[in-house]
Amino acid sequence: MSGHRITADLLKADFDQADPGAGGSITAEGNWTVVEMVTAASEARSLKDPVKSGQVIILTLKTDGGDCAVTAATACNTAGNTVITFGDAGDTVVLASIPNGTSGYKWIITANDTAALS
Repeated sequence: MSGHRITADLLKADFDQADPGAGGSITAEGNWTVVEMVTAASEARSLKDPVKSGQVIILTLKTDGGDCAVTAATACNTAGNTVITFGDAGDTVVLASIPNGTSGYKWIITANDTAALS
């Protein structure tokens, strides 16, 4: 059953990936990654492109000390947006990886709860 595969993947998830901090780079290290960001002021992060299809990354602002702008290496929606700005604690974005033509892989936003895109 496919449900067993999802359970197995969740058990291997990297749910505790550390926030890289201001100016840091976020990288999906497994099939499932959750990054809880904490800001002390207005800060920025970068999001590296995925390394294979089917990866999922959840980005959320855990503690709001200021906005957190995450810039993806490649556009993550059809509008061509690359910047996701988390303005309030609880802002959350879910991204999934897909092939980017013949040039590797890219993130696409599959869910967005109040983060701003530009």
